Amino acid sequence: MNDETKVTISIANCSGRSNIGQMSLEIAKKIDKTLPYANINCLPAIFPRLKPANKFYEADAVVVIDGCNEACVLKTIEAGGLKPALRIAPDEDYGVEKTPGLDFDEETMNRIADDVIEKIKKLAEEIKLEKSKKLTENVNS
Repeated sequence: MNDETKVTISIANCSGRSNIGQMSLEIAKKIDKTLPYANINCLPAIFPRLKPANKFYEADAVVVIDGCNEACVLKTIEAGGLKPALRIAPDEDYGVEKTPGLDFDEETMNRIADDVIEKIKKLAEEIKLEKSKKLTENVNS
């Protein structure tokens, strides 16, 4: 893949003190370890717009992994002027019941993570295709 069609995806995730907050963190970590172009970035850096936040603004896409229907991560990303290309929440999208504490079902987390990884792969292919299309248009004009 040449530099013009290279894809970067920033992951913004919850890490709250509930089963699905912790599950969201682990899903993000699995994505980061599996997909070299998708990386967890520092969500708190959005405010006060610190240098680590640049990774969100420079990425081709932002993926939000919220911990629950409160949508803290989504609201933070949007307040920072960004629109996620993909948002998931274990409770809303996969029917996981939110409970207090740090423990979660690892099998469920892995199933969700694998599904989200496939969605991100499709997103990355769409981005590459769009970039290639733009390159071709620029060469032909």
